[in-house]
Amino acid sequence: MAKIGLLGGTFDPIHNGHIRNAKAAYQQLELDEVWFIPVLNNPFTKEIVASNEERMEMIRLATEDYPYMKICDIELHADVSEKSYTYDTLVKLNRMYNHDFYFIIGYDQAEQFEKWYQADKINTQATLVVIERLGYQKHSNIGKYKMIELEVEATDVSSTAIKNGDISALDPKVLHYMMMHSIYTKTLIRPLMSKKRYIHSLSVADTAREFASNNNVDSNKAYIAGLLHDIAKEMPMDEMKVLMSHYYPEHLGASVPVWHQWLSAFLAKEKYLVDDADILQAIKNHTTGSVDMSLLDMCVYCADKYEPTRDFDASKERMLCNQDIVEGFRYALKDFYEFSKKKNRKIDKVFFEIYKKYVEEGTHG
Repeated sequence: MAKIGLLGGTFDPIHNGHIRNAKAAYQQLELDEVWFIPVLNNPFTKEIVASNEERMEMIRLATEDYPYMKICDIELHADVSEKSYTYDTLVKLNRMYNHDFYFIIGYDQAEQFEKWYQADKINTQATLVVIERLGYQKHSNIGKYKMIELEVEATDVSSTAIKNGDISALDPKVLHYMMMHSIYTKTLIRPLMSKKRYIHSLSVADTAREFASNNNVDSNKAYIAGLLHDIAKEMPMDEMKVLMSHYYPEHLGASVPVWHQWLSAFLAKEKYLVDDADILQAIKNHTTGSVDMSLLDMCVYCADKYEPTRDFDASKERMLCNQDIVEGFRYALKDFYEFSKKKNRKIDKVFFEIYKKYVEEGTHG
């Protein structure tokens, strides 16, 4: 009979800790395969952020370099209104296959194992395997339920920490997928900015998506660019100077408050692995604009200026942008020009090139 390791969980998202545990079980128990079983309705989890399809794809990406790692979607086909219980899943698997199953859990799960449904019967369906985890002590349940302990260096990696901004334990392919589908981006960027900046960023994302949708522009790209457009806005000045000097020396002479448009694009690409040229350009152009604005650029630019949490009523401007983003962009340029003149603010010469092209000459995007 084949020896199959089973690793259940929300995998919301899957991370390197899950892969490490699967590899350890495969090697130490001499398994034939390890199956990842994404849960549908975890009794101990309040909310799953990613959809079933998204979680499945992230597992596929994280495991594609390990032929012995498979995905078992048995729980995803159950009744969504019912809780997913390990015992029930194991009973179904034993009816379907003639395998020896090894169910793998961590110290955190072992600590509360007696609360699991049919806890006393689970080890009649599979051999229980436990892996140490930082922050949790070896529990008496390990002996009580006859769990096999694996020798694995303890870590405190968690999906919750990832969703709150710590992306260090993610496979790059998973991170890229997450960012391009905006699965956890809202919470990932939260630690990078103040509450006011965060609220603004969410509003820009929603507004940019609305403008894009009404102007036949890719709304997903607009939303991603909107979420990420200010991620470097509150970066420490010394760090900004180093990055600007190294990567954008040609823009060092620009006003410091606009540095973040280039640095936000830099972080989006280098830290969060956003590789879409359209999105990166929209981020780079969201403050100053450029003489080569795409319609996507205009959506993000105008959303940044006119999103609803701004301290003035821009409902008419948003209406114009929804009707015709090119006209909305022209209006924004004229608006900025008139405002700057009224306040006697210095206007960068590059702005006049943009103003000439889109306003005076009436060039379209």
